[in-house]
Amino acid sequence: MPVNPDLSVIVVTHNGRERALATLRSALAATGPIQAEWIVVDSGSGDGTPDAIERELPLVRVVRCANRGFAAANNVGLRLACGRHLLLLNPDVDIARGSLAELVSAMDERPCVGLASVIQLCPEGDLQHSIRRFPSFLRDLGEALFAARWPVLATLQELETRAERYERELSVDWVVGAFLLARREAVEAVGPMDEGFFLYSEEVDWCYRFHRAGWDVRHLPLMTIVHHAGRRDRSDLMAELAHSRRRFALKHHGHLGSIPIRSALVLGHCVRITSLLCLAATGRPTAPRVRCEARALAVALGLSAPPSLRWRTASTG
Repeated sequence: MPVNPDLSVIVVTHNGRERALATLRSALAATGPIQAEWIVVDSGSGDGTPDAIERELPLVRVVRCANRGFAAANNVGLRLACGRHLLLLNPDVDIARGSLAELVSAMDERPCVGLASVIQLCPEGDLQHSIRRFPSFLRDLGEALFAARWPVLATLQELETRAERYERELSVDWVVGAFLLARREAVEAVGPMDEGFFLYSEEVDWCYRFHRAGWDVRHLPLMTIVHHAGRRDRSDLMAELAHSRRRFALKHHGHLGSIPIRSALVLGHCVRITSLLCLAATGRPTAPRVRCEARALAVALGLSAPPSLRWRTASTG
């Protein structure tokens, strides 16, 4: 393990043994001529993930902890890391082009950049829209009303869908957290991830805080990764997403200031439920998706507790 590494790579795992091993192999092969340390924080895997990593990859330091959420596990890694730069890497990523050394060099040449990400692709090769705009009433209203389907309203949503924007370097509001490269000094100034976000929105909150502390958040198209993102159409995940988005709005805009954003989020769930019920009238099987949206709606309204309350209780009980 290098004493003063250029880069610390932090991977949080929770089951998914083979996918996590593939991610680590890919990242190790793409390191390039820098000193790097490798840290895996395993959040209560039950499939032998940490043992398998230790057997195959002795260079990787594996830390075991209870499942207290994605942000909390990343913070464990951040506290242990010694690198000048810190990479939070999802365990479902393959590196398709570029090297970590190139990114470290780019960050060294851009001292104002506190946080950066790269081009993300779907497994099928399509672009993943990883550049996002901060939540606002108009953007969330646009998403509720399916702005993405109307080219003239393409910017009235959080997602940046214009492919040409991903081909060049640019400052952004926030980036999807599958790959987050942070400068140590910036993290020390901004602080760790907010562990109140069990899953989802932790990277939105972190990017927001980087901006408020005066650091630039940058899209650097020097590397391309393939992100094997899981589906969110499980009712517990959709409900947790609704909770995280609601919590972000309340945290940064207060109870009164967040009312328009929370109202737009609620409207989005209502519109989708209505659309699904209309499809059901034509004979299409939409009941499972309706139940998912209804559960998320209850959480968005504050009428139901998020799944993370049960998950946290289980991990501490």
